[in-house]
Amino acid sequence: MTSLPATQINSALTPVWREVARAIADAGARRCFGLVGGANFKVTLALTDLGIEFIAARHEGGAVSMADAAARLDRALSVVSVTAGPGLTNAITGIAEAAKSDTPLLVLAGDVVRGDRRSAFAFTQADLVRSVGAIWLQIADAKTAYDDALRAATTARRQRTAVVLSLPIDVQEIGVDAAPAADPAAIARAASEPARPPNLTAFRELIATIKASRRPVILAGHGAVVADAEPILLELADRLGALLATSVQAHGMFAGHPWNLGIAGGFSSPAAAELIAQSDLILAFGTSLNMWTTKKGKLISEYAQLVQVDVEKGRCGLHRPVDLEVEGDAASVASSVLRALETADDGAAPNGWRSPEVADLIDRRSSRRVPYEDVGTADYIDPRTLSKAIDEILPKDRVVVVDGGHFVGWVTRYFAVPDARGWCIPIAFQSIGLGLAAAIGAAVTQPDRLIVCAAGDGGFLMSIAELETAVRLKMRICILVYNDSAYSAEVHHFGPEGYSPKMAQFPVTDFAAIARGYGADGVVVRSPADLGPLRRWVEAGAPGVFIVDGRINPNLAADWYREVFGAANL
Repeated sequence: MTSLPATQINSALTPVWREVARAIADAGARRCFGLVGGANFKVTLALTDLGIEFIAARHEGGAVSMADAAARLDRALSVVSVTAGPGLTNAITGIAEAAKSDTPLLVLAGDVVRGDRRSAFAFTQADLVRSVGAIWLQIADAKTAYDDALRAATTARRQRTAVVLSLPIDVQEIGVDAAPAADPAAIARAASEPARPPNLTAFRELIATIKASRRPVILAGHGAVVADAEPILLELADRLGALLATSVQAHGMFAGHPWNLGIAGGFSSPAAAELIAQSDLILAFGTSLNMWTTKKGKLISEYAQLVQVDVEKGRCGLHRPVDLEVEGDAASVASSVLRALETADDGAAPNGWRSPEVADLIDRRSSRRVPYEDVGTADYIDPRTLSKAIDEILPKDRVVVVDGGHFVGWVTRYFAVPDARGWCIPIAFQSIGLGLAAAIGAAVTQPDRLIVCAAGDGGFLMSIAELETAVRLKMRICILVYNDSAYSAEVHHFGPEGYSPKMAQFPVTDFAAIARGYGADGVVVRSPADLGPLRRWVEAGAPGVFIVDGRINPNLAADWYREVFGAANL
């Protein structure tokens, strides 16, 4: 690195790395996840000097997934700090996941000296970051470092996206006069997106459509969770006599409500699939209506009126045609609808379909009550039986974090979730291997709850370095590994098509032994009788990390997977 002029390292001046840290602290950041290296050590140290908690991960990808989950669950700005070159490239999958999940995330990325293309760490950060849908900004002018860092943080919060802030190492070392601290009220205003009233014509049509319906369903997605819309949506549902459902991302919303159908889509219970198909009006708040939520379009009747409410008009109708688009925040639109209905109230009873017969169907045809042929053997346990047994053993005050993979539906169907903050599923980018780190992020935000991490053996092995992080930080996490010694999504996809799946199959891994090697505990489970050690762990207060190595039957292809890929012989 070239030497800096004496005027730029004057002890009376403040180095840019301290100005950047001060701006981030002023923006309201409370914690930072990351790994330190030569290009981000000082700025990370400055954050800790300002009282921001630092959580050291074992891999940059893990650090981003931790921050992503933390931001989803506590709605606060999460910060990640990575060094130059591979520090950022290692983090890019997690950044893509955060960008696709509308997570307010600020990544501080150290960078090489401006203009240095010969450094081993050099690459075009902007191109990489923008290619996955995130925003790239840079501290290029030392004099405006505080304001630029503050703008990056507020942009992440206002636009609910991942922002990568590049910190060239030469600029970091320049000394500047400390900028005046920003006014907290001004920061809050800059970080908030003002609510916009819905289009009057569209709104009038919405009210007319609602009044004409007889079997409405309110379908809430991630946008409804972000908008804290659950109370007002429940009030609206009661006013309409509507049934309730969620996308997989919003699972836990409406938990415990007697008219909640649970998840809509491929993971639906038989009752949810049957009743949603009978609806004449779907009010979709903050959900994309992608193929997973609509069962590739088969879940919603062609005769139903489909209304999509979203803060971004461009998202409406993106995955399938809708009958009415309403631009707006889920909570504010629902509030406006309630006010309009109350103004026009003629004293008539709700048009809904809440009846004893429907209530009986919801209970009788729930996923937990529908019988199945148990495929357990002397060597393997049925994953459905495993899921139901562990759900009964673990405390109900929990956060369930789910990795990606073939096993996902067994978790969604058989594990109880207490509320929307008790659920995190980082699969917007369809990556596996993000679940363990996300579970650590969940544990940081909700230390009083037991964290339950569900993963396949392939995804867990991808991220296993972070097992040391969970043990080191003395977190309370139960990790359930659905272990069929394979990337089973590929096995069940290509095997039935006549291709050899051997490339996706592996020798068995003993995760209980690995757990003990890391300083955790664990048990291999081939039948419900093997779950005694887990029960004793729970009875002892569920201390530390416990791994359940569930040796599931590798021949069972999930019904939702067969439906998605349409292989008749699966």
